Amino acid sequence: MSDPLNLQTIPQQTWQRVSDLFDEVIELAEGDRITFIRKLWGTEPLVASELAALLVAAAKVEKSPKLAQAPFDSVLSDALAKQNAANAAYKPGQKFGPWTLEECIGQGGMGEVWRVKRSDGLYKASAALKIVRSDLSNEKLGARFRRERVVLARLNHPNIARLLDAGIEQNQPFIVLELVKGMPMLDYVTLHTKTLADRLRLIRDIALAVEHAHSQLVLHRDLKPSNVLVTADGQIKLLDFGIAGVLDSSSEEPMTKLTQLTGRGLTLEYASPEQITGEATVAASDVYSLGVLLFHLCTGNRPFAGSSTRAALEYAMVNSDPPRPSASIATQNADPNNPALADQINPPVDAYRLRGDLDAIISRAMRLVPAERYPTAAALAADLDAWMTGRPTSMHAGDRTYASRLWFKRHWKIVSAIAASVVLVIAALGVSLWQRSVAIGATEATARHLDGVMAQLPALGTIDSEATVEAKRQYAALLLRLNRPIDALTVVDEALSLVAAKYGKTSPIYGKLLLGRSAALDALGRTDEARTAQREAARIVESK
Repeated sequence: MSDPLNLQTIPQQTWQRVSDLFDEVIELAEGDRITFIRKLWGTEPLVASELAALLVAAAKVEKSPKLAQAPFDSVLSDALAKQNAANAAYKPGQKFGPWTLEECIGQGGMGEVWRVKRSDGLYKASAALKIVRSDLSNEKLGARFRRERVVLARLNHPNIARLLDAGIEQNQPFIVLELVKGMPMLDYVTLHTKTLADRLRLIRDIALAVEHAHSQLVLHRDLKPSNVLVTADGQIKLLDFGIAGVLDSSSEEPMTKLTQLTGRGLTLEYASPEQITGEATVAASDVYSLGVLLFHLCTGNRPFAGSSTRAALEYAMVNSDPPRPSASIATQNADPNNPALADQINPPVDAYRLRGDLDAIISRAMRLVPAERYPTAAALAADLDAWMTGRPTSMHAGDRTYASRLWFKRHWKIVSAIAASVVLVIAALGVSLWQRSVAIGATEATARHLDGVMAQLPALGTIDSEATVEAKRQYAALLLRLNRPIDALTVVDEALSLVAAKYGKTSPIYGKLLLGRSAALDALGRTDEARTAQREAARIVESK
């Protein structure tokens, strides 16, 4: 082998990857190192080659006979020969069961993706066939496919790409999916979604698709941007649902360090802490990954993008809560040569709105302990909907002041109309001191306008807010001044019923309303009842 590493010809991102993996592999036994290199060669041949060369160089420095050149030359030559043979084998016209390869439309860590047609005509549209790689034997993988594809085929949701077939052909596992014509999610977000609400809708739709799968007892286990496409009309399509579990070395056994690095069951940057440590994967694991996607789209950065090495990233994800989203907003001009920021996107134009409820929503989805996250993906989707529509989120359940504030914010036009009407009434009453006859007509017209505004607000009487009750009391006082004591009494009695139920008959606001009732009764000539109401109001004041 030639010089171990030529740093002038290796891309910076590749060198960073080699460096990160070297820190992990150097701790493995010799046999495990060779196994690691074999598996890595199938997905990242350049990284595998340079990593092996670096290990050889390290062995020469240490003068250790255990890392001799010959075993690695043999391993890499054998892997390279097999890889080249495999790549040469796939060509248009080749059959995978009833499917015929037409055109290679993608390559990645999982394998190649081909557009295919069904040979027997039972499926007319084009489909996507993935030639997958797995550490399992064909016998075990075949058993997995037979068991899982029946379950995965039940996933019938508009935002999930349907699994059409799966099997093994000439010792090569493959899966066939609905062919989705769409744009990768991060590309779509950069081009078409400028605001937080636009991006939240995408995550909300993904969360509802995940909830549907969970209802069928299927976990995704590998939620990440590359597994989400967005169609021209803005509909998301989630790919590879449940495939991670099929391709892992075992869905029941805990992962070894080697599986964490090369297995198919997770992508570290978007995995949950329990997936990294090899604990049981649960529905809350997908919720955590949804939280990472949410963080990424809302800030432009991944949560732990600042980690300098893979080992540092893994440690941070397992041992610390994510940073606060509102304090992690990406800069507009990211360094394209920094591999840690390779998938950075521009933040939404209104990223300042992250502070507060959205900070809390994202943080809850990404709690270290699964039981502290949202119990379901649907619960996360519901809070996103609540934020987008200005309604209370689940974290503010029972907070009457918060709910009232949001209500007034949503209905600010109606509240402004009421305030303006009250001002007009007061102004009209003032003018009456100078031109009584003219003012009476203006005041009555204003009162009719105020009646109309109040009639358009049937929910006002049910809002749990002292400010709302005070508005009712002031409205009754105005009616009384306009010589409408019956109407005033009706409004006061309605408000008294609400306050009695919400605050009790000894609350200060109840006492104020009793004084208003006394005035209305006195105007109607019901003097005894008026005095009774006045005495009851006085007792409330004295008791306080």
